[in-house]
Amino acid sequence: MFWTGFFSGVAASLVIGLKAILIRDRRQRSAFIAGLSRAERERLKGFETVQGNWRAFRDLMRGRRETHSVEKNR
Repeated sequence: MFWTGFFSGVAASLVIGLKAILIRDRRQRSAFIAGLSRAERERLKGFETVQGNWRAFRDLMRGRRETHSVEKNR
C-alpha cells in the first residue's frame, strides 16, 4: 500500500515537471518569434523545415548580431 502511493506520487511529480518544462519552452519560443522581423520569421520557417530546432536558429542569430556589432565598432 505504501509503495503504491509512493510511486503514484513520483509519477505525478514527473508529469508536473515535464509539463512545466514544455510550457516554458513554448513560452520562450513565442517570445523569441515575437521579437523577429517578418523576414527573420520567414527564415526561421525555412530553417525549422531543415533543422527543426528554433534554438539553433536563435544561436545563429545571436552570433550574426554579435559579428555585425563588432564590425560596426571598427
